[in-house]
Amino acid sequence: MRKISILLITLFAGGYAFGQTDSATAAQDTAWKVGGNMGLQFAQSSYQNWQAGGVNSVAGNAIFSVFANYDNGGDWGWANSLDVAYGLNLQEDVFNKTDDRFELVSRVDRHLSKNWSLSGELNFRTQLTDGYSVAGSKDVDDRISRFMAPGYLLVGLGATYAPNENFTVYISPATSKMTFVQDQVLADAGSFGVEAADTVNGAYVAGKQFRYEIGGYVNVTYRRELLKNVDMQFKLDLFSNYLDGQYKYIDVNSEFKLFMKVNDFISASVALNLIYDHDILFDTNNDGIMDGPRTQFKEVIGVGFAYNFGYQPK
Repeated sequence: MRKISILLITLFAGGYAFGQTDSATAAQDTAWKVGGNMGLQFAQSSYQNWQAGGVNSVAGNAIFSVFANYDNGGDWGWANSLDVAYGLNLQEDVFNKTDDRFELVSRVDRHLSKNWSLSGELNFRTQLTDGYSVAGSKDVDDRISRFMAPGYLLVGLGATYAPNENFTVYISPATSKMTFVQDQVLADAGSFGVEAADTVNGAYVAGKQFRYEIGGYVNVTYRRELLKNVDMQFKLDLFSNYLDGQYKYIDVNSEFKLFMKVNDFISASVALNLIYDHDILFDTNNDGIMDGPRTQFKEVIGVGFAYNFGYQPK
């Protein structure tokens, strides 16, 4: 974890120096485009003597997205984005996590033409708090995820096609994918594709907390205004591991967001997230044995406060 922190800090420090000018021209520098959005969404249901039944509940979800892109019209460009989301549901005095995401993406481009660049990209993804298989549980045996368990770090070289600021395709024939499981209980169980605990020659061998893969990686991002005050964002990540004969399996992480603006501060949103990872196993037969991958799907719909700040792509 310390090595990751040093890497990220070095990356941002280097980028900061990369974008600097002398004090006489810094105030006039327009090469940086910085902006983003934040929001708070709420839902509440209450029942009293309701014949059909129901459970009182309160739910809240917070989102924060920011980007900082540098391009002075020369040979080099640098694009960065950070997305954080967290949600809780309170039902019968029990808190349940409904959303938890932390993702940082940074890409350096060496422009070859108007639309094409040679690129190096870093993608770091994890969650912020513990997740449990049983609602309201704090039992370590029910814990299925936590900060850096899993954590994913992808680093690669490739080419970027970007005809405009709303559509980008990054293609990398060689990307390193590192999976971190910084929880020994989960590592011993072989969660998220790491090597599980085993007994070798009568000696216990703990599960591995790290897994390395190298493969092909494709990232697509697209945004557009569908209608007035209705915006769409789409992101797709594809990764195929060249090692261990797994090249025929493709990991998929896709996200679709729809934002409907009511006024300057109130908006409604729909977020859909689909994930398939061949290394993440589920109990497919309900027999307590994790024996097969499954397609994961998440949907979050909300209405609440929203605020855009800084530069907004047209």
